[in-house]
Amino acid sequence: MAEHALVRAGLRALLGATPGLAVIAEAADIDVAASLAASVQPDVLLLDAPSAKDLTRAVASLRVAAPRACVLCLGDDEHGVGTIRCIPRDAGVAELCSALADVLGERCGACLLRSRCAAATREIALSPRERQVAIHVAAGLASKQIAAVLGIGLRTVNTYRESLARKLGASSAAVLTRYVLEHGLDART
Repeated sequence: MAEHALVRAGLRALLGATPGLAVIAEAADIDVAASLAASVQPDVLLLDAPSAKDLTRAVASLRVAAPRACVLCLGDDEHGVGTIRCIPRDAGVAELCSALADVLGERCGACLLRSRCAAATREIALSPRERQVAIHVAAGLASKQIAAVLGIGLRTVNTYRESLARKLGASSAAVLTRYVLEHGLDART
């Protein structure tokens, strides 16, 4: 929930560019935010509350509407609402990513913003065959070519690619290539 349309648009673009994350609702005021939260039951609620009164009211409304959601607040914890994590308004992408990584855990593993993220890098266990397939995808080979190089069936290659997509949030060859490069995977690993 953020009052300003420009702030919401920026956050929506930032989060929408991250594999595994989706903005499923947004609101300009607390009442609409609570109503939407009750209907969609999000994992995380990110809100911007300008005053202590609004922040206290927002947290109470949102906790009732979506009791299992993690609540993050843009703003300093000067209002004494210590039960939620506050991200300073002047924070950068790294601080936002770090806060999201803390509450989302493994789902931040394939974040496109990871290179600017202060959150600890999480290692995701890949089988030797998944590593081989990932390396060949990063090298630009098509599934048929990978099958021929590795001496396995096309369906098997596609199964490994689906597994990689699930584990890494790598919905495209570009995201998978980035993962391979960031983790220094090569044919010898």
